[in-house]
Amino acid sequence: MRLSLGAVAAAAALLGSPASVAANPAHGDAVKRWIGVTLGEISSHRTNPPRASRALAHVSAAMYAAAVLGREERDAAISGAASEVLDYLYPDHAATFDALAGSGEAVERGRVLGDAVVRRAQSDGADAAWTGTLPTGDGIWVPTPPGFVSSPLEPLAGTWRTWNLTSGSQFRPGPPPAYHSAAWWADLQTVYAVSRSLTADQEETALYWADGAGTVTPPGHWNKIALELAANENLSTLQLAKLFVTLNTAQADAFIACWDTKYAYWSERPVTAIRRALDPAWSSMIATPPFPSYVSGHSATSGAASTVLAHFFPRHAHELAAMADEAAISRLYGGIHFPIDNAVGLALGREVGREALRGNAGAFLIPQASRPWRASASRNKRGSARPLSTQRARAAAP
Repeated sequence: MRLSLGAVAAAAALLGSPASVAANPAHGDAVKRWIGVTLGEISSHRTNPPRASRALAHVSAAMYAAAVLGREERDAAISGAASEVLDYLYPDHAATFDALAGSGEAVERGRVLGDAVVRRAQSDGADAAWTGTLPTGDGIWVPTPPGFVSSPLEPLAGTWRTWNLTSGSQFRPGPPPAYHSAAWWADLQTVYAVSRSLTADQEETALYWADGAGTVTPPGHWNKIALELAANENLSTLQLAKLFVTLNTAQADAFIACWDTKYAYWSERPVTAIRRALDPAWSSMIATPPFPSYVSGHSATSGAASTVLAHFFPRHAHELAAMADEAAISRLYGGIHFPIDNAVGLALGREVGREALRGNAGAFLIPQASRPWRASASRNKRGSARPLSTQRARAAAP
C-alpha cells in the first residue's frame, strides 16, 4: 500500500515537536547531501528559477516524509525518497541517483514515499503548455534585449499547485503604477539615475545576487545560506528535514505567487521604458530576463526564505532580513527592475513565508547555539566577510 501525503503530514504533526526531535541525535547528513545533489542538478541542467524552486520543494517534501516515517533508518529512507524524486525530475542522471541511494529495505520504503511526491508533481500543472498570445498596449511587456526572446518564461507557473497557499493569487498585490503616472515616472527616473552612478560596491552586489542560468538560482542561493546556518547547529535529521521542507515549499509558493502577479499585469521592463522615453541606447548592467517585470522574483523568494530562516534561526533574524533587502535592491542596481517591483515583491514573499510557517504543523525553533554564524554565502567576491549590519543601510539608499 502506498502512503498518501496526508498520512505523512499527520505523522509529521505528531513527531514534529522538540521533545520527539531531541530523541534522535543524528546530524542529518543525508538531508544535506541530497540538497547538495539537487543544487548540482539545478546548476548543470540550467534549470530556471520557478522550476528550481519546484524541484527543491518536491525533494524536500520527500525527505521530510522519510525522516518522519524512517525511524532508526532515516538516512537510508531519505536517500530512497530523494533519489526517487530526482529520477523523475532529472531522468538523464537516474542511474547516478540510484547508485548514490544504494539498496535495502529502508531505501525501498523511502522510494515509496518518493513515489507519492512524484505523483503530486505529475499533477501540479507544471507540464501544461501555454497557448495564449502576448497582450499589447502602453506599458505592457515586450521582448527585451539582448536576446529579444519572443516567448516569455513560464507564463503558467502562477497556476501551478501550491504547497501552503490556497492558490497563486491568494496574496496577489494591486497593480503597478499606471503608465505615465507620476509614480511611474519617478520609478523610471530612479532606475536610470542609479544606472548612471553605480558604485563598485553596488555593481558587486548586483553580480553577487544575479544567480543566473547555470547557477543554483535564487532559491538555491538561499538553500546554501540555510546549509551554512545549519552547519553551526547541532541539528537532528528530523530538524533538518523540517527546516528544508518549510524553506523550500515557501520558496516554491513565492515563485508561484510572483509569477501569478507577473502574468496578471504583464508590466514592461525598465529597458523598454527607458529606451522609449529617456535614452534609446541604454542597456541594463545585467541581462534582462525574458518575462514581465512586476513583481521581482528575487525579492519574493528572498522575502519568503528570510522569513522562514529567521523563524528557525532567530538569533540571525536581523542579518537575514538585511540579506533579503540586499537581494531585492540588487535588481535595481542591475537595471532590470523598478523599485516598486522589489518593494512589493519583498512584501509578497514575506507574507508567503509567514503562511508557510503557519501551514507546517509542529514547526519548532531550533535551540540556540553558542557558536556564532558567519555565512560564506554572504561573502563578497574578494573573499572577505560582508558585514551584514551594513547591508540594510546600503539597501536603503540607491
